Amino acid sequence: MLITDYVFFWMLSGPLLFYLILDTVITYFTGQFLLNASEKRADGTTLRGKALTKRKRAILAGGITIPLTLLVIFKYLKIFGISFAAPIGISYYTLQTISYMTDVYRGTIKPDKNLLKTALYLSFFPQVIEGPISRYGEIADDLYAGKDVEYHNFIYGYQRILWGLFKKMMIADRLASLVYTLFTDYERNEGASLAIAAICYTIQLYMEFSGCMDIILGSGEIFGIRLPENFRQPFFADNASDFWRRWHITLGTWLKDYIFYSISLAKPVKNLAKKVKKSLGINVSKFVAPVIALFFVWLCNGIWHGAGPTYLFYGMYYFVFILIETITEAPIQKFYEKHGITKNNIPLRIIRTAKLWFIVVIGELFFRAPTLSQGFEMFKMIFTNVNLSKLPIVDFGIDKYDRVMSFLCIIIVLIVDILHEKDICIRDRIAAFKKPVRWAFWYAMLLSIILTGAYGAGYTVMDMIYAAY
Repeated sequence: MLITDYVFFWMLSGPLLFYLILDTVITYFTGQFLLNASEKRADGTTLRGKALTKRKRAILAGGITIPLTLLVIFKYLKIFGISFAAPIGISYYTLQTISYMTDVYRGTIKPDKNLLKTALYLSFFPQVIEGPISRYGEIADDLYAGKDVEYHNFIYGYQRILWGLFKKMMIADRLASLVYTLFTDYERNEGASLAIAAICYTIQLYMEFSGCMDIILGSGEIFGIRLPENFRQPFFADNASDFWRRWHITLGTWLKDYIFYSISLAKPVKNLAKKVKKSLGINVSKFVAPVIALFFVWLCNGIWHGAGPTYLFYGMYYFVFILIETITEAPIQKFYEKHGITKNNIPLRIIRTAKLWFIVVIGELFFRAPTLSQGFEMFKMIFTNVNLSKLPIVDFGIDKYDRVMSFLCIIIVLIVDILHEKDICIRDRIAAFKKPVRWAFWYAMLLSIILTGAYGAGYTVMDMIYAAY
């Protein structure tokens, strides 16, 4: 498997494989140094207490520095006009190296004494391009078990790959031309078409990224390796916070565990909270640590996605909305209780869903915009340049057939997500069908992709969007 991983990486990045190997070696030896920090030294003494903590912190800082420096060089120096060819997946495996070293430092996991096993964890080929960002403790046992390919895993893995291909090739790759056309020529369009562009890009990104996750998780499932889920019906979320607990789940949990908690529990932040408590009271001071930590979480989220003002704005955009939700959550809940309004009140759910979709779509508009100024211009045009009479003559970049096919396939995915939200496992239901019906269903899906998927003549080959982040 490790040889296959490295061959796969070489096919995509060539000699840049060196940087993955370098990060692997650093991760491995940092783990060993952390393990040995509490052992007896040459003079017969053993470090304990603050001395041991200081020593381990120094080792951890040294181990993290090199992978982070490489990430900065490859991803962010382009801001200053300095550009290097980046290894594929560097954003993902760098976060995995940091999580491994930090978990060893915290005592959450024990470092693996086998360098090749550490290498396998960081290079597992399905997830090296787009994630998910797995933790060592989550997948190590499955990775190293060397399980035989079993019938159930094989069938379920390929079914999930097929579903991922359906979302990507039937919807995302079709909408790509529409999104590109409307965003590129936004100045020639009017508000309604730009609103359509923002909505379609949001759908494209979801179908693309979640579809690729299905392909990746299905590939792991074939080998009996359960990679962590990265999506959980995000558009059924209650608010922006809940949305990010369902969208790119592994990035969100990584930022929570290694940024949010680290900052909110830091001594300087605690001291600041105590000072605020003395001057402004406990009701204000209780927000100090969470707000500071939340700010850095979303700052890192924006920076992680890429170099440029649009990504930084994207992070701060969600910081503002989630901060507002955090501050207003208790007063709103009291208001609901006072007036006997339940969470499942239908008008309230409609308003809540509409608000969430508006926040998400506008956020993706700025995320996709070539520049921040163009993003603001498009946002302004949506509300000030509304001329529906021009909509029928707008060049959407795709023909009527592709628009109809995209719409029908989106409805199918929506139905499936509704069933998943109700904890109904569709694959188990299909598996209970009689063999002729079951095989007919999966062959119908396969043939629909082969016969009507967005590929071949008339279509541009679309790379994985998130492979660039």
